[in-house]
Amino acid sequence: MFDPRTIIRRHSRVAHHELGQGQGGVLLHLDSGGYHGVNEVGLLVWQLLDPEATFAELISGLRERVVEPPPTLAEEIATFVMDLADRGLLMLRRPSDEV
Repeated sequence: MFDPRTIIRRHSRVAHHELGQGQGGVLLHLDSGGYHGVNEVGLLVWQLLDPEATFAELISGLRERVVEPPPTLAEEIATFVMDLADRGLLMLRRPSDEV
């Protein structure tokens, strides 16, 4: 599980495009040329990270905007954020990194 104080930042070399209402979006890593599709919630995560947020702020923002969020929201978003970080689309700064 993420430390709630972990700072999540969009990678500066990633562009995004919303596909349309209810269709999610696409993230493009400008260095690799890789496209990554995201659903509506994934696009909302991206928008809430403009330009960065702590994990706690991200989860709070999602809970305010998602109708009937599942009880596993934090765990699911943690997995999603780690996947995007592994793909080089997000950067993470954990509180332990600041020592």
